[in-house]
Amino acid sequence: FWRILFASFLVHGVWLVVDMARSLPREKRITVAGLWLFSGALLLQSGTVIMAPVTAVQALFFCWMLSRPEFLKQWSVLVAALWLEMLFTAYQGILFAPLVWVALQRADVGFKKPLTVFFVPVVLLVLYTLTNPLVIAAMGFVGTMSAGTPFEEFVSRGLRLWLIGGSGVLSILGILGMIRSRHWALLCTLILVTLYCLVSYREYYAILFTPLFVAGFLAGSKPLRSPAFILALHLVIGIGLFLYIPFPSISQARQVGEVLQDAGITSGPGLIKGSFGHEWQYLMPGQVLRYQERFLDEAEAVVCLVQCEKFSKDWERLNVGEGEVWVKTGSGSG
Repeated sequence: FWRILFASFLVHGVWLVVDMARSLPREKRITVAGLWLFSGALLLQSGTVIMAPVTAVQALFFCWMLSRPEFLKQWSVLVAALWLEMLFTAYQGILFAPLVWVALQRADVGFKKPLTVFFVPVVLLVLYTLTNPLVIAAMGFVGTMSAGTPFEEFVSRGLRLWLIGGSGVLSILGILGMIRSRHWALLCTLILVTLYCLVSYREYYAILFTPLFVAGFLAGSKPLRSPAFILALHLVIGIGLFLYIPFPSISQARQVGEVLQDAGITSGPGLIKGSFGHEWQYLMPGQVLRYQERFLDEAEAVVCLVQCEKFSKDWERLNVGEGEVWVKTGSGSG
């Protein structure tokens, strides 16, 4: 259900894109719609149950609002509601603050009201964050996860996300459009999103760039030459990315959890070496901790999602599919 719903959000965003291109001839409106629908990020991430696609749709709404100044003046309250929702959907929503600020300025509701509407949700988010130490710890981890990464890899990561986000064609057209139109809100947002993605690289963040590229292209739209060729090239690259980039492997959390339960491991803690998602917290028996040697004496099991060093004779290896699971000899009843 959620996969269908999230995919529908992204696909039906095309109606906002078409309305943003309402001043263009019909053929060119179809081209712009195709640039949205066949971007690599949309093809790869439409059915993923994560918050990045939802944040992308919310960003697209702000881009659409900026193209409808009469809507902003009449329904400025919706800007406030969407901004609050965006911030509490995912922390990445704060990266689109320049778009929100410009939308509030164009709503022409005075000076004090935009300040209140803009900063009150931010303050609420800060207060919520201060009550949740796990979020603060996660932010610290995100801020250090790319430490020591070579500069060349930073550049390749950024270019890769731009390529997937706009299938190359829309990426170039969008950035050129932002520069040509001197749309500083879009440029600032693009820079903020790029910097965040370089620090906390995840391939699924590519979808965050797609609404920015569409808005940038339309903001600086020159007469579009050969729209059919541009759309065909974009489609070919988008499908090529879809076929070339592998989908993430299915998590083995459920299988590993069942094996550990069969082995009598019920309380834990269980250590996981490598990058893992929230599903492990729900499907593993007992407490789950990130692997550290100082926890080995208390641990009952170790799951190696990356290569583990050899353990002592006190540990027994269990093979689970392609994974590697170690249990302490004498733990549980197995």
